Amino acid sequence: MDKKTAEVRDSAAMKAETEKVSSRIREMIALAGKTTPARASLFDCDGYEPEGSTYQTDHPWSVYDLPFEELEKAYAGMRTKLPQDGWKIVEDGPDTSKAKTPTLVANSRDGEFSVKVQLMDNRKHADATSVLSVTVVSRCFREESS
Repeated sequence: MDKKTAEVRDSAAMKAETEKVSSRIREMIALAGKTTPARASLFDCDGYEPEGSTYQTDHPWSVYDLPFEELEKAYAGMRTKLPQDGWKIVEDGPDTSKAKTPTLVANSRDGEFSVKVQLMDNRKHADATSVLSVTVVSRCFREESS
């Protein structure tokens, strides 16, 4: 199996760019609910040379503490807002979990980022709140050498 090579990027700059893209997604969602605090982080990207020096950034967060109907409306609105902002929806429908969670996956126009938006319906659980879960992920890159 041939391994791919990734472009060289600065990891701090990639984390910052991932958070910037994530903030833009938050603006598109346009809900006044609470948002989980999170920072972008690095994780290994398999299948690239040299092994162990290729990464992706991800930035997971959620909007919560709102009525389910508001979360549902915001989720549905992303089907229009993402393409209007240059994103291409590549998946739209329930995931493969037992809950069949509604899931949208879209790629940025430049191919640098993907976003996954999931609507977690927890209305059947008295001690849980429903959430709109978002994860922004960058493409794979190699760390810039110092």
